Amino acid sequence: MATVTVHGDATRFKQQMTAGLHRLEADEPIAGGGTDAGPSPYDLLLAALGA
Repeated sequence: MATVTVHGDATRFKQQMTAGLHRLEADEPIAGGGTDAGPSPYDLLLAALGA
């Protein structure tokens, strides 16, 4: 089983995640106060359920 690590700086919503050797980013949309630098956490959840 891979180790999952999440890093963020608590001033914005953008998060960098690693899952084993894979890297992901998540962020809230601009309308939600983020910078839209990646899928929202809800989008990632739906993608995970679909996988």
